[in-house]
Parts: sequence; C-alpha cells; structure tokens
Amino acid sequence: MTITTVTRRKILPTTLAAALTGLLMVSGCTKQAEEDTATQAETQTEVQNTEPTDTTKMSAADKAHTDRLVISYANMAHAAYKDSLDTAKALQAAVETYITTPTQANLDAAKAAYKAARQPYSQTEIFRFDEGFVSPNDKRAIGSIDSWEGQVNAWPLDEALIDYVSDGYEGEYSSQDNIINSDSITVGSIKQDTSTITPELLAEMNEIGGSEANVTTGYHAIEFMLWGQDTNGVGEGAGNRPVSDYATEAGQCTSGETVNEDANICKRRGEFLNAAVQLLVNDLTAMEAEWRPDSENTLRSDLIARKYDNGLRQVMYQMGSLALGELASERMQVAFVTGSTEDEHECFSDLTHLSYANNALGIQNVFNGSYKTLAGKTVGGYGVKNYLIDSGNQEAANELAADFAKVATAFNLIVEKGEKEGIKVDQMIATVGQASKQGISAEEQNIRRSWIENAITSLQELTAGIENAAKSVGIENLDADAGSQF
Repeated sequence: MTITTVTRRKILPTTLAAALTGLLMVSGCTKQAEEDTATQAETQTEVQNTEPTDTTKMSAADKAHTDRLVISYANMAHAAYKDSLDTAKALQAAVETYITTPTQANLDAAKAAYKAARQPYSQTEIFRFDEGFVSPNDKRAIGSIDSWEGQVNAWPLDEALIDYVSDGYEGEYSSQDNIINSDSITVGSIKQDTSTITPELLAEMNEIGGSEANVTTGYHAIEFMLWGQDTNGVGEGAGNRPVSDYATEAGQCTSGETVNEDANICKRRGEFLNAAVQLLVNDLTAMEAEWRPDSENTLRSDLIARKYDNGLRQVMYQMGSLALGELASERMQVAFVTGSTEDEHECFSDLTHLSYANNALGIQNVFNGSYKTLAGKTVGGYGVKNYLIDSGNQEAANELAADFAKVATAFNLIVEKGEKEGIKVDQMIATVGQASKQGISAEEQNIRRSWIENAITSLQELTAGIENAAKSVGIENLDADAGSQF
C-alpha cells in the first residue's frame, strides 16, 4: 500500500535498491529543510476536517475506549517528559562539575549524562506531531509540541556559528567569527551582540537570519560542545574535543590543536554550555508542566477536552508520522541514500543508534499503552492495541503487533552492533566506495547497510499497518506525513 500525505507525496518503494527519482543533498552539519509550520498545520487540519467525528454517533463503549486511550496517552507523555526533565537536571549537574573542574573523568561523566538524557527524550517524540489538532489558547504557556520542539531538538546544526571547526568544513555560515570567539557576529544583515552568553541570548539567536541551520539551542548544541566535530567521516570514532578546550588557566586553553593566548575563549565555552543546558532544563520544565494531571489551560487539558473530536485519529496520525515521515525518511533515509555522516541524528557523539531505537520504542509505547519510567514503574495501561481489541478488531491488533515485532528486531540489531561491537550508524550508512577506503570489503559493507535498510523497510511496513488498523476503526485517510522525497 502506498501511503501519502494530503499533498500526495509518495514514499519510496519498500526495497530501497529501486531506482531513485532524485537525491536530497545537504552539505555540512546543516539542518535539512522541513515544511513550514503553518503549512503543516493547514495540511493536518485539512485532513481532519475531511472526516469530522460526529460525537452523537459514538456509542458509550466507543467513548469509554477513547477515554481510556487518551488518559493513558497523557499519563505516558507526563512520565516521559518528567524523565526527560530529571535526566536533563542530572546532565546540568554533570556539566557544572566539568566546567568547574575540567578533567577527563568529569568530561566522561558529562557525556554519560548526555547519553542518559537522550534516551527518555527520544521516546517523547511520538507526542510531537500535534500541529493542527490543538486549539488556540492564549492562556496556555506552549502552543503545541511541534512548535516548541525546534528549540529543544533541532538538527543538524551549523557548528561554525558556535565554535571552531576543521579547515575543510563546508556549511552555510562561513565567517571566522562565532559565538565563542567574538563579542559580536554578523549573520546576513543582522549584527548580534554576543558579549554576554545567556539562555536568553541563545534562544534569541536560534535560527538567526531565518536559517534553520543556525541552531544555537537544545540537545545537539550541547552535544557539539561536549564532543566537538566528528572528523572521522565513515571511519571509527566520534568527536574528540579535548578537555583543554575548557581549561581556564593561562597558557592551557585550547581550541582543538590551537593554543590560545588567554583563557577567555575557554571561559566562554563554559558559559555557552551552561546556558544551553539551563535553557534545555527550562524548556523541559515547561513541557512537563503541560502534562500534569488535573492541570488547566495545558496541552493535556486541551487533548482531554477534544478527545472525541478525532482524538483516535490524532494518536494514530502521530504514530505513522514519526514512523514514516520523521524516522524512516528524514532521520534515516536521507543519511542512508546519500551516505552522509553529517545527517545522522547524533553526528558528534555517534549515539544515533540509541536515538533511532528510542524513537521506534516511543511509537510502540503508545501502541501497547505502556511507558517504563527510569524508576522502573510502568505508566499507561491502555494503548491503541487495547482500543483495537475492545472495538472488535483483534485481527488488526495482531497484525500491527507483528509489524512492531519486526521493527523491534531491526532496531535491536542496530543497537547491539553499536553498543556491543562498536559499529556505529555512520559506519553502517557508508556507501561501498566510502567503506572501501576504511578497509571494509563490499560484502561486509552491504551487510552493514542492510541493517539500516531493513529498519527503514520495517518502519514503512509498520506505517502501512497503522493505516490498515485505522481503516478497521473507520479512519479511511490517515495520511501520515511521508517526509522528504527522493
């Protein structure tokens, strides 16, 4: 089955070896183009308005199932954002320790805290695709998750805007002046005072000049400040920013291999990293509050108030859109087809395998109605699977469960290779020609690429299964976002 959005963008065939109609090429670690937020809202609203839910025709049983689904969904969202906030606070503590005492042990601890923080957050991305469903409310602190997410998780970023880069770096921002080394920078026609680095400054500068590549906030800015550039290409190894980049003693402060005359640049790196982490904590604090039980004028209260107005469609739309448009297409297919290591989701730390797997797990959490907190508690209790069964669609539930099992198998393999064997996603996506320069045979590289290809295919098949399941409960045109086209 071909799955299209309302604008009728076709997805790639299941077999990626099929001829491609074109390539989306990006250079440098720059943020690839996404649809305009307003267009997304119009598109999804159009889809929803084609099939409005007549609540007068909903049976008492249907309403009861919807009640349980929405409450479970909201409770899972709150738990996942709470875990994200708690791990971000732990990251903040580790970063503060490292900046105060820049040692290799403290840098390693900060990197470990980043790795831990990314895992619950990656599971929250299933909740993201809510543009066009939430209602306007000036009393609500956050308009939608999708509009909020850009300050938290934008990627890839043009790291030259923030700090030093390698001589061969090619990105949109080409000035030698950056936030770390200059008291002011010029982006296009905008001259920006950067003398004092604060969370407010970074938020103001995010996407400065209207370029989505000019990311100054969120997880990936923090990732860059901890790891630095990964200049290994498709070879083994992540970024390797030295501890001396944060040394505040005269004569010891570096910018990679360059020794600086004074330590001011290193002090400013600490200020930037502290500000970026503080802003992340602020943003997650605000989002966690949006999902608290019994809250008013929040995303949770809006969802519950509108639960009978295409609430089931919205939940399934989000499942399909993360699976197909975001994960399979934007995050995996772009990097896989182009062999571009700059387009893997964690391009500095080589933790992409975990982001991929936790994105997929987040979709499965909503299907099963079960999120496992960091404390080991299971939150939820009722998912799309339960709704299908209770509405008399056991076969659809079983088929979708089988699709999820295939997804889990594919991503578990990628995680196993990344964590246990040290084969990271940048090595998996390399073309045969790229890998040969690293001493990897064509046979071996085709095997590695098959791990990514199989995962993409499993997501495409999952989305088709989600659409079939939606049809079984009367949703004829789910129209999950299909992402970039090739």
